Amino acid sequence: MTNQEKTKLKEKLQNSLLFEYSDLWDGILFIIEEAKQAEIGNAISQMIDENKRAHQCGRVEALFDIKDLLIQTREEALKNAGRK
Repeated sequence: MTNQEKTKLKEKLQNSLLFEYSDLWDGILFIIEEAKQAEIGNAISQMIDENKRAHQCGRVEALFDIKDLLIQTREEALKNAGRK
């Protein structure tokens, strides 16, 4: 992908995040939050060995990172559009 294509894609993405309210956005964040809670439950289970626990903790961290990335990307888009 060229830099020009990346720039156009980023602009398109940012424009798609300028909504006032979105059931889809809320649904995505809900699904991620539910997955985080399930993975946390698995990670702290007493029935899990240490290698699997470390793996589960990594999965939890990845879900936190994805959610944070999505929220930060939307906030950046709103800021760039002068709406925040």
